[in-house]
Amino acid sequence: MNITSRLMMVAVVMLLLLASGARAQQSEASKIEIGAQFSSLTMFPPRETASGLSVSVGLKQTEPGFGLRFTYNLNNHLALEAEGNFFPHRELMQRTTGGRVVQGQFGLKAGKRFEKFGIFAKARPGFVSYGEVLSHVGEETFDFNGQPFTFLTLQPERRTYFSMDVGAALELYPSRRVVARFDAGDTIIRQGRTPDSGPIIFEPTPPSSTHNFQFSAGLALRLLIPSTDNDETQTSGTNAPRFEIGAQFSSLSLNSVERSAGGGVGFGSVSAQTEFHDTQTAPGFGGRFTYNVTDHFALEAEGNFFPHKHMFINEGRGGGRISQGQFGARVGRRWNSFGLFGKARPGLVSFSRAFTVDVFRTGEFERRTHFSFDLGGVLEFYPSRRVVARFDAGDTIIRYGSSSLFIPNFFPSGTLSQTPAETRHNFQFTAGVGFRF
Repeated sequence: MNITSRLMMVAVVMLLLLASGARAQQSEASKIEIGAQFSSLTMFPPRETASGLSVSVGLKQTEPGFGLRFTYNLNNHLALEAEGNFFPHRELMQRTTGGRVVQGQFGLKAGKRFEKFGIFAKARPGFVSYGEVLSHVGEETFDFNGQPFTFLTLQPERRTYFSMDVGAALELYPSRRVVARFDAGDTIIRQGRTPDSGPIIFEPTPPSSTHNFQFSAGLALRLLIPSTDNDETQTSGTNAPRFEIGAQFSSLSLNSVERSAGGGVGFGSVSAQTEFHDTQTAPGFGGRFTYNVTDHFALEAEGNFFPHKHMFINEGRGGGRISQGQFGARVGRRWNSFGLFGKARPGLVSFSRAFTVDVFRTGEFERRTHFSFDLGGVLEFYPSRRVVARFDAGDTIIRYGSSSLFIPNFFPSGTLSQTPAETRHNFQFTAGVGFRF
């Protein structure tokens, strides 16, 4: 289990301990909930056997997606639910994974519901389906110096595996009709037998299971709410406390452009003809401090850390672990149960292992920091005067500085390629909970 999933599990345990001291008064559950969510699925590659050695094939990848959820509450403590998610980014085609991912989970949610929030455990079997997996469709035999060689014929096909979603869910109830929900857990994927890749590379492997951290955050509308003699007293969101301290999960999708030199593979100059576009998504966590100047205007600072080590990003100007800091303003409108805001926050994005080449053409890895600007929208919900659930979505604009890259060629000296400063637009989604005082 990676560092992100461990911290999420620690947060769930802390919430369970906090709930033990909460008031016993319960929020009456509605029969039906229909919701939508953002989801981040970090997938770990299975281990395969090559020449008798067990190795990991491929890289750990995090895919951002979106989906829908339907919940039928049997009572205040037990519910049946179904959830479907779609991850639109096309993964690299491999023997067990690849293409766009579709997920469906169907199962139980059980826990405790309080007046303004609920904490639940979930166990939901289902499936994860990959759109482009290298599959064995036939064989071809070639004669080389009188010796026959047989190779498998592989082509991309959809492959679907059994999955099991085990984890926890935190729900906040800003009103009788609305639920803000945060899920964290382990999505266990049972991947089938992989084919032989021929006499040279990988051997066939039996079915195996991988453990994959998944975080989801979304909103739901509650239907068929039981009637009550007393109307629910709404907590006013106006005249908000001056200060807020919050913690959040964040998903940063980095748009990357790598250029080839002279039609070859690797990094090269801007004038090269070949460009490779890709997106690398980094899951992370962080904290936020907000000072509400008025109900409509606030100053805030936010920091995030993305623990996964990345390879080259944007021709080596990024890589390694990522740290982010944004400082700016939030402006909008606050109602009784929710608020809508726009945000504009300049800041910095720092990469721990960027690749650089000095004038002596010596390459090395070092920390490199680039200017960033966070521009987007914020949706807040207020289950009580002291608690806020927050969802951020927007464009994190990163200004990558210029760089020099050494491109080997037929001459001993090689070529020193200059890449000018460039701006990249990157989608970022953040969801978290804050305390107001």
